[in-house]
Amino acid sequence: MTTLIALVATGCLAERRLVVETTPPGALVELDWVQVGRTPVDLVIDHLGKRRLLVTLDGYDPVLRDVEFESTWKNSFPVDIFTELLHPFPEDEVLRVELTLSPRTKVTAVDLVPVLRRAEALRRAGPSGPGDVVEEQP
Repeated sequence: MTTLIALVATGCLAERRLVVETTPPGALVELDWVQVGRTPVDLVIDHLGKRRLLVTLDGYDPVLRDVEFESTWKNSFPVDIFTELLHPFPEDEVLRVELTLSPRTKVTAVDLVPVLRRAEALRRAGPSGPGDVVEEQP
């Protein structure tokens, strides 16, 4: 029994890491809606499964994506006892996300004119609904 405790105590624990890099660097990273830092960022993930990643930078379009650490035979019970705790040279599981951020494009007033016309036609339709909305031509 003491041998098993000694092995567990001296064994190295493999980590699950999420590495997020962006071009340009310095973007704010949120993981599951919690700010975790600015890129490049290297995070240790405690649990398997899907996580929500949001990357934002002033002047660039935000990026929202799901990242997932999938369950494999190496990290399922009881194999994980050996692969994570007792293995003398554990392998970290690294999920690398590299993003190239796109500059934000400005919306011009001309782009909004058809949308505003349709919105006004829907507003005038009343509670009975729009039916076949006919846009008025100037």
